[in-house]
Amino acid sequence: MNIIIGINWEQNSSVALLINGKIIEAVSEERFSRLKNDERYPKKSIDYIIKKYKLKKNEIDKICFVSKMWSPSWMLIRRYTQFNVKDFVDEQNKIWFPKIFKKKKVNILDVFKSKIDFNQYPGKIFWKKYLKKIKNSDHVSNYENRNLGQEIRCEVIKKHLGIDKEKIEFVDHHYCHSLYAYFSGPLNLKDSTVITLDAYGDNQNFTCYTYKRKNSTIKINKILSSNKSVIARLYRYITLILRMKPSQHEYKVMGLAPYAKTYYTEEVYNQFLKIQKFHKLKFTKKKIKDLYFSVYEIVKKHRFDSIAGALQRYAETMVLTVLGDCVRKTKLKNLCYSGGVAMNVKANMMFTQKKITKNFYIPPVPDDTAHAIGACYYSYQKKTKLCPNKLENAYLGYEINDQEALENIKKFQLNKKFQIQYRNIIPSISKMLISNKIIARASGKAEFGARALGNRSIFCNPKNFSNRDIINEKIKNRDFWMPFAASVIDKYASKYFQLDQPLEYYKYMTNCLETKNLGKSLLSAAIHPYDKTCRPQILIKKDNPFYYSLISHFGKKTGIYGLLNTSFNLHGYPIVNNSSDAIRVFKETNLDGLILSNYLIIKK
Repeated sequence: MNIIIGINWEQNSSVALLINGKIIEAVSEERFSRLKNDERYPKKSIDYIIKKYKLKKNEIDKICFVSKMWSPSWMLIRRYTQFNVKDFVDEQNKIWFPKIFKKKKVNILDVFKSKIDFNQYPGKIFWKKYLKKIKNSDHVSNYENRNLGQEIRCEVIKKHLGIDKEKIEFVDHHYCHSLYAYFSGPLNLKDSTVITLDAYGDNQNFTCYTYKRKNSTIKINKILSSNKSVIARLYRYITLILRMKPSQHEYKVMGLAPYAKTYYTEEVYNQFLKIQKFHKLKFTKKKIKDLYFSVYEIVKKHRFDSIAGALQRYAETMVLTVLGDCVRKTKLKNLCYSGGVAMNVKANMMFTQKKITKNFYIPPVPDDTAHAIGACYYSYQKKTKLCPNKLENAYLGYEINDQEALENIKKFQLNKKFQIQYRNIIPSISKMLISNKIIARASGKAEFGARALGNRSIFCNPKNFSNRDIINEKIKNRDFWMPFAASVIDKYASKYFQLDQPLEYYKYMTNCLETKNLGKSLLSAAIHPYDKTCRPQILIKKDNPFYYSLISHFGKKTGIYGLLNTSFNLHGYPIVNNSSDAIRVFKETNLDGLILSNYLIIKK
């Protein structure tokens, strides 16, 4: 047995378990703590995996953390979960402005002293012991605190699991992205270009690798890298300038962008191009002092939608150029792509439509959350020289079965308050969907990451446009301009969408598609209200047989072989994890029905 645990301890901390080359579990701490983007040490997630698989410390071959450089200051003040928009603005004014413009040294732990959380694991004594060392280092992840960050993580693992540092490894941030992008998908073992783009990690924010098969092994070469890309950082700071949370609400800016008229984006777009282009495989950069105050001066006289539109247009231009130029250099027909910028599904669509590559794969959860999986791949390949198995699907998390469901139905006395059906429930669900009822499902293994793929989903009839308003107003409380997504079974995808690639490349909602007229008509509530694009989950039967059968039955009754699909959670909270989470949301909202494992619970 070869047992490896990968750990991502930062925004949305996560843990993965690899046994004999196969990822068998991957979970996020937020699902257990119920705190969105929880950046604390993922103790609950690790404990869950250790208990579920009955692991003993001597059975674990390696613990692998992502990122050699890491910021203990950000973890101590819990910057991702405790900061609101005002705090992020204060960070710019009270830390970065003095540092950049006045050359003053300001300590983030002094500015945000009230946010220091000594009580997080492993507790007050531990963190106070390290406080002086942390305060004496820079607050960002850099070479200055590299050793300190690794020392703290080793000590925490030793305290928690009793594992010494000889079994602990640290993998480079971008190398981890690339390993995950390549080995997780259908291009595993095929010669490919692998590109990573994000805001920052281990002193880089762009890399380009080639992965080439040599007999039964893969030869990996890094051919390009840079720490000068501003794509992700510009998106982050524009998000803040628009008074949304950076490193979290960029998707809202992307959803807003299509409402802007191209004419009104022109001036800001050209200003962004002056900041940076990608030319001769290098990022050029205009000498501006920073990407918050300087950019604010550029955009402050423009409308919010024009700013969002110009930013998205710039991101699409840069992604097309960077990916296209790299592929032309490597001359390989396959491309894998990961990192925070790969979350921009509209830019992904623009590149796919150009057909520069034969195959373009974006893995499920291309942002840092999936580092836990990439870390497992690193340790496994380093030790065995073998290629890890690709992911069969993204259902890698907590599993709800009939026994748990029934226990909680009784615990919450649902059998006394609601109508309950057991098994053979698809006809009843389909009938409810035809009547425009809103149904949630919490069954089987949870999807890993932020995309609900049918096991922790809310869905409804996609043809009735008013259903999106019902979900927004009565259940999700989402921003009115944001689009939903669609789950469509594979046999009908070509009827609804302008397909640019094989179906398996659209399994994870990581790319967008133009909709055909039939798609616009039948999926109106599940596509973008303005530009009519869709971020689909094209469903293959073997990945989720129940969900596939449900959509097929609904299609036979209505002629619509798809559903509006959105994540099963309240706005601002993590996706539900277990039966108790699902029941609480069901009771607190206007959901009409809940599928809990093989039980259907209907509000009278």
